[in-house]
Amino acid sequence: QLLLEDLEKEPDKSRYQLGRLIYKGGERLKQIVFDLIESSKFELKRIKLKKKKENLNVILKGCIEELIFLANKRNVFLSAELGEDKYLNLDRTRIEQVIFNIISNATKNTQAGGRIFVKLSDNREYLDISVKDTGIGITDEEKSILFTKFGKIERYGKGLDVDIDGWGLGLFLSKEIVLLHGGEIIVKSEGRNKGAEFIIRLFKTEQKC
Repeated sequence: QLLLEDLEKEPDKSRYQLGRLIYKGGERLKQIVFDLIESSKFELKRIKLKKKKENLNVILKGCIEELIFLANKRNVFLSAELGEDKYLNLDRTRIEQVIFNIISNATKNTQAGGRIFVKLSDNREYLDISVKDTGIGITDEEKSILFTKFGKIERYGKGLDVDIDGWGLGLFLSKEIVLLHGGEIIVKSEGRNKGAEFIIRLFKTEQKC
């Protein structure tokens, strides 16, 4: 990072661009290694949640505030309807990880000019966090691999204006985290170019996995 800052000050911008590419590649590799370690921990049942009573509204607001930059960069409109404060016993760091992953995925898979709407709703027995977008949608075939390890949906060279980075570990980890909380992730889409909705369902009385 420090080297990148020094290169940015130099008159030869080509060196800065090269340094930036190397830095981004290193960050991407670091994230892949982290996700691989995390997925192995889940498979070996070595993950322990650190739960306490948390305000889900505050968690969502924080995640959305951080992801606004990514949405603006892609010219995607991100909005939310959160309502009154809702409290649940959960592992804040892990649930933030899930929310970040799903909203950032929606941003990457929604074309410029599209919209993403986040809603928190109370359904007596559970709370739903809905992330609905107007993006490229998900086919039935894609749904079958969406939450599998390395279940990356290949969209390179298909003429879709989306961000194709990733290795197919994010949704796998998100599913495992939500399952550990006794919840579930529901995905809805009518197909290609018809948008998608991901619902993180967290029960007020924890269900058995």
